[in-house]
Amino acid sequence: MKIANLLVGAAGVAILAGCASDPRNANQMAFEDAIAFSDQSSEKLSRAQVEIQGMDNDQIRARLIGALSDVTSIVKQTGHGIYVEYTSPDGRLFMWYPGNGGTVAGTWGISESFSPPRACFRYFAAYHGVTGEYEPNECVAAVQTLSEAYVIEKRAGDVFELSTKGIPYSKSTGNLPPWPEDWAKFEAQ
Repeated sequence: MKIANLLVGAAGVAILAGCASDPRNANQMAFEDAIAFSDQSSEKLSRAQVEIQGMDNDQIRARLIGALSDVTSIVKQTGHGIYVEYTSPDGRLFMWYPGNGGTVAGTWGISESFSPPRACFRYFAAYHGVTGEYEPNECVAAVQTLSEAYVIEKRAGDVFELSTKGIPYSKSTGNLPPWPEDWAKFEAQ
């Protein structure tokens, strides 16, 4: 057990060293922006809850599929920090998660086992840098997915090319990755 902890600790040091060497990792969300984002998240959840109450399960399922098909989202969640996720139209997902040395692959789909339906995600060996655990499968309430309460920004397509090229660099938990068209600003520093 102690050897495993040492290996994980050594891997964490190597990942953090990689994070420090890329100037794009210096792009952190400002404290004031994080507070405002948290307030906006609560408002988004409330609005979505009202909207969902007027929908049937088929409408919610269609909205979930539309919200998750072929999009890249930069997400901020307590306990996870900031991460990037690309959800492809064919049900595959690729995540750029803090503390992982490569892309975390997985799948996504809509579960009819819940009413209303939920978006479910399965991650293949995503190491959580805070807890030291591997991320489990999870099903997220429709209101959370449709409200985009924890989404900082979202764009169509595989913007960071996570499905084909992997992660652009090892990122820290607080790193707010710039969109690729803005990378030149950071590389010039």
